[in-house]
Amino acid sequence: MDLIGDARIVAIGENNHHIHEFGVIRDRLLRRLKAKGFSALGFESGFAEGEKVDAWLRGGAGDVAEVGRDGFTFGLGDSPEMHEMLEWLRTQDIRYSGLDVPGSGGSPLNALAAIDSPLAEQAIEATAPYSAPNSALVPYDKLSEAATAALTKLRDSLDDPREIHLATGALRLDTYLKEIAAMMAGKPIAGASRDEYMAESVRYLDRGQKIVVMIHNGHLQRVPFQIMPGHRVPSAGTFLADWYGDDYFALALTGASGTTTGLANDESARLGFRMYEQELGEPVEGSLEAELGAVDTVTDLKTSTATKIRHAHLWSEVEVSRAFDAAIHLEKLRVSTLVTEVNRSV
Repeated sequence: MDLIGDARIVAIGENNHHIHEFGVIRDRLLRRLKAKGFSALGFESGFAEGEKVDAWLRGGAGDVAEVGRDGFTFGLGDSPEMHEMLEWLRTQDIRYSGLDVPGSGGSPLNALAAIDSPLAEQAIEATAPYSAPNSALVPYDKLSEAATAALTKLRDSLDDPREIHLATGALRLDTYLKEIAAMMAGKPIAGASRDEYMAESVRYLDRGQKIVVMIHNGHLQRVPFQIMPGHRVPSAGTFLADWYGDDYFALALTGASGTTTGLANDESARLGFRMYEQELGEPVEGSLEAELGAVDTVTDLKTSTATKIRHAHLWSEVEVSRAFDAAIHLEKLRVSTLVTEVNRSV
């Protein structure tokens, strides 16, 4: 807590999703930050879907498993650690918001269906040819300027800030898919629409209160993210650091060894992919994990000389001291029990 100081926007990361220790730590930190006056949580999950979560936290019907399944994208609400945090949040006065583009990065439907306008119905029809459970399953040859035009027309017709943000999410998703298509073709891309939207969602959520943000390390870092050798794009943290300055605090969560999750496409699965467990290799030379060693520690990163940090089972090239304010580093990680019990293997 001393490292955070007077920061008003505190971003808590993780080097991969569905890791048991990260879920536990983020839950504990949220509880401590609540005691310090933090009253809003922005999470790396669809903004449109997040309205279901906020309604449930305010006493809505259903159980935690239902809201975890239906109120989160990318399967991020399905873990026992998330369920425990949600159950606690339901007893607190904390505003919740998803930050991300809709539909696990593949479909704008949930955002568009929440907008009361005939133009939203037209946009649903225009984007239907490429909508998919996630970006890996999108038929990229179905992306069209007609769909982009329909989404733009819808957004520009709206007056209500909530509906404008929903429409913007659908439009950012459309651009994000075009960026992925360009990257797959080996072309450089100019922007990072998904990260830009997450940052915009934090600003949408901001009413002058203290906000906890939970997103991947790669999204919260203060400097652009390297998506391929020699090519970097702005992270959400790049925007947030620019907008909020010292009011923004970026905390990375990482670890030296253990297990992590991988993804395999599976069109029969609800979200179009399965998670599986895989071993982490030894920390590589020059990495933060090698620098900190096989210990559990909380570290101010101002003097770190590391130039890499774990990104799932791979390594992200970044000047760690510029990218993050501090890190929680663990000697060993393990995937959530949900991953090993329900999605055991590739």
